Amino acid sequence: MKTRIIVDAMGGDNAPFSMVKGAVDGALAYGADLIFVGNKPEIEEILKTLPTSSLDIKVVHTDVWVEMSDPPTSVKKEKRGSSVAISCDLLNDGEGDVLISSGNTGALFTAATLFIRKLKGVRRSALGAVINLENPFILVDSGANIEVTPEILTQFAYMGSLYCRYMMKIENPRVALINNGAEETKGTGLYRETHALLKQTGLNFVGNCETRDLANNFCDVAVCDGFVGNITLKAIEGMGQFIIRNFKEIYGKNAFSKLSYLLIKNNIAGFKKQIDHREYGGAPFLGISKPVIKSHGSADPKSIMSTIKQARDYHQSGLNEKIAEGVANWGK
Repeated sequence: MKTRIIVDAMGGDNAPFSMVKGAVDGALAYGADLIFVGNKPEIEEILKTLPTSSLDIKVVHTDVWVEMSDPPTSVKKEKRGSSVAISCDLLNDGEGDVLISSGNTGALFTAATLFIRKLKGVRRSALGAVINLENPFILVDSGANIEVTPEILTQFAYMGSLYCRYMMKIENPRVALINNGAEETKGTGLYRETHALLKQTGLNFVGNCETRDLANNFCDVAVCDGFVGNITLKAIEGMGQFIIRNFKEIYGKNAFSKLSYLLIKNNIAGFKKQIDHREYGGAPFLGISKPVIKSHGSADPKSIMSTIKQARDYHQSGLNEKIAEGVANWGK
C-alpha cells in the first residue's frame, strides 16, 4: 500500500505552485498518494498542467492559511481553519500517513503539538535538519525550541540517534554537543550540565563540537537548542550558496577558465549536489506521535520532490514506533 502524504499546499514562499508541482513529481518518482490542503481552485488549476492520471490525489479546500508573519498561536483560534491546522487534523484522524509543510515553522510546531500531540514520554518535540557536508548528519534542534533543559537536550540526542539508525542506516551514530569549545568546561551552565548527562547515557557521545568541525566528519548527530541550531543551519546554507555563486564567477571569467571548467565539470556538479539542501528534503519534528516534516520556507519543486521521498521513507521506516519504544525504556 502506498504512503498517503498530506501536503499543506499554502505554506511557504512559493506556494501553492512549488508544493503542488514538487509533490506530484515526487509521487510519480517514488510512489505515493497525495492529499492537498488549500485553495481548491488554485490547486486544481496547477494539477491540470501536470501528468496526474496515474496518481491518487485528493484536494481538501480551505481559503485560510497562516502567513509567515502570523504568530504561531494563531492556529488555536483565528486561523483554526487554516491549511496547516486542517492538515494536522487529517493526519491525527488517520486520513494520511505523514504531513509535509513549507509554512510558518512556529505555527506548524504549535499545530502539530496541539492537534496531533507528542509521543508519550517525549518532553519536547524537536526539529531535526539533515545536513550533508563531508558526511550527512542531523542537527537537533534546528529551530523549534529556544528554551530547553539538559534533560530535554539529552532526549533530543536519543531521538536524533534513532533517526540516524533507521533513516540514515548508521549503526552506532556519534553524538556531539554543539559548543564554543571542545573542553568539558566550555559553554553556559545549560551546556555544561547537558555534557555531564550525555556522558552518562549509553549513546556514542563524542563530546563538544565547535561549529567549524561540523564540516570535518565529527559527528552524526549534533545537539543544541533551537536558537543555536537555527543560526548554525542558516550559516551553513548561506555558505553553500556563497561557494556555488563564486564557482560560477571563477569559471566564467574568461575563455581559459571556461575551458578548465569543462575538464572538471562532473566533479563540480557532484560537489554542488552534495551541498544543495534541496537534495535532502525537509526537517522532521522528532517526537510528534505521527510523522510531520517541515520543508524549507523557500522550497522549490525540486526540494519538495526530495521531501516526498523523505516522507515516504520516514513512514515506511517505522521510526515513530522506535522512538516511542525508546522513550519508554530510557532511564530504566
